[in-house]
Order: sequence, then C-alpha cells, then structure tokens
Amino acid sequence: MWGEIALSLKHADIYVILIMIMGFIGTLIFFERLIMFQLVFHIDFGKFLANIRKMVAAEDLERAMAFCKSVSKTSLPRISLKALETLESEPSKVRGVIEEETIEFLPDIDRRLGVLPGLTVIIMLIGLLGTIDSLWQAFHSVDVLDTAKKQATLAQGVASALNPTAVGLIFGMLFLAGHHFLRGFANSIIDKTHHGVTVLINLLVPQDPMAMVPVMATTASAASAADSYDQTNEPKEVGRQDNKKTEETFDDVSVEDIKDEEEII
Repeated sequence: MWGEIALSLKHADIYVILIMIMGFIGTLIFFERLIMFQLVFHIDFGKFLANIRKMVAAEDLERAMAFCKSVSKTSLPRISLKALETLESEPSKVRGVIEEETIEFLPDIDRRLGVLPGLTVIIMLIGLLGTIDSLWQAFHSVDVLDTAKKQATLAQGVASALNPTAVGLIFGMLFLAGHHFLRGFANSIIDKTHHGVTVLINLLVPQDPMAMVPVMATTASAASAADSYDQTNEPKEVGRQDNKKTEETFDDVSVEDIKDEEEII
C-alpha cells in the first residue's frame, strides 16, 4: 500500500496531492491547539486559587495582581486580574467584570477545534472521488487496448484507483483521534475555569447585607398576619360560644314558661 501511495505522489495524482495539502493543514491545527492547551491555557488551577485565597484574605491585592500577571496573561489568571483591578476601584462591578471576561475567554478554547472533523469528512470524500475517477480512467483505457494487455492494465488501474481512498482514510482516522484527544483537554480546561470563576465570585464579590432586609420584612409581615388572624378568630369563637349559651338558656326558659301556663290552666 505504501509503495502504491508513493507511486501516486510520484505520478502527481491530483487527488492524493490535494489530500496531502489538507492533511498538512489539519496537522498544523492539531499541534497549534495542543500547544495552546498544554502551555498557554493550562495552569495548576488548585494551587493558583489557593494562593489567591491567601492573598485576598490578607488584603494584599497588589501582590495578588502581581501573582496573576506572573502566572499567565490568559485563562483564569487574566479573569482574576481584571476582577482584582475592579475590586480596588468599583467593588460593585466585580461580578459583571468576571462574567464578561469569562464569556470573552471561553470561545478561545474551542477556536479552530471544530475544523478537524470538517477536514476529516472532506478528505475522505476527496479520496472516494479520486477512486471513482481513477476507475473510470482504467475502464476507458481498457477499451482501446489489445486483449492481451487488458487484464494487466485493468488490474493496475484498479490498484492505483484505491490510493486516494487509502490516503483519505489514514488522515481521517488520525484527525478523528486527534479531535477527541483535544476535546478532552478543552473540556477539562472549561470545567476548571467554571470552578475557578465560581470561587472568584464567592471570594471577591462583596456580600450585600441589605439583600436580607426584604426577606426579613416579608417573614415578619407573614408572622404578624398569622397572629392577627388568630386574634380575630378568637373573638368569633367566644361570640359563638356566648350565642350557644344564650340559645340554651332561652330554650330552658321557654320550656319552664310553658309548663307554668299548663299548671295554671
């Protein structure tokens, strides 16, 4: 197979050359993303957040900002740096700055990562098209040859026609495996970034004590309403009991008057 592929390159098969060019582009994208994930976006998130916690607890914001600059100019350190700078000037806008920087950073992780599956499909389709074209040429060349040369020419044409498909499958398998490999790195960085952003919000966003006032007022009003409801119900129950006693006494008096009248008669 490898000899046939080399022979196709030597004969300047347009389909194989086109697949090689696209394979070279895909290889560049793979290594560029791998370098970004391993050397630029990836940091020791646990250690970084632990140091930020200590510095913020000690109220040493200048040191925390210098630490963020020394770790990285992107990823979670950049988000932390913007949040710390905003904390010094406008503490009420820290949450908004963190969310804005996070939304701006996360698309950088997936950038050009979806190109690899697209290249895989295109390369495999080009290989299939090259095979079909080569088969057509082989069958058409058989018609103008002598009977003795037809079998050998047809066999050679079919063998060379499979080269574009073979090259396309090789690059397709490599790019699919590379895409899943890079996707695992990307998902890990995204998850750790979300966790780090949550820690930053809990650490740097000032807690508003006035936020509890409406809740406390609502609870107090509900309790007072329940007390008033019980108090309003009690007189009604007492009134009902008095009415029952009145009715009972009225009934007793009425019965005694009737008996007295009967005795008089």
